[in-house]
Amino acid sequence: LFGGLFGGKKADPNEPKELFNIPLESIKSGGLRLALSLHCIGQQNTPDKGTWLANQADDGVIEMWYNPDQSGMFSVTLSEEDGGGILVERHGPAPSLVYQLQESLQLHKLLDEIEVLAIGNEEEIEDENRLLVLKDKDGIDKARATLPARNE
Repeated sequence: LFGGLFGGKKADPNEPKELFNIPLESIKSGGLRLALSLHCIGQQNTPDKGTWLANQADDGVIEMWYNPDQSGMFSVTLSEEDGGGILVERHGPAPSLVYQLQESLQLHKLLDEIEVLAIGNEEEIEDENRLLVLKDKDGIDKARATLPARNE
């Protein structure tokens, strides 16, 4: 009734929350989507069997659903606009603390995988043959800085 009376618009709890966005200079979205999908499929049983469910939606978005309490999921969207980008968002109105901890661990592993694809094996792979080229060489570190501390 008085939601906008004092200038504050209440945020929709069902709207996704952007966790990070990595700008790219170039992207081969089909190959990158396949590589990241395979990575996510390999993480489904981490830390326990059936903890996560990886899904590739019809629009090409990679989704990771958290099964134990079903309080949230995160999505990975690849974009080719303006050179490209990797957008990661959290979905769910009230993700549990356990979900957020497990999500953080998963996203650090995802960033490790992206880093290997972007800059790994520099001697043998030219930039034009990579699945992605970072716009900012610190882009992965900036994304990592938005996440809680990682378990080493």
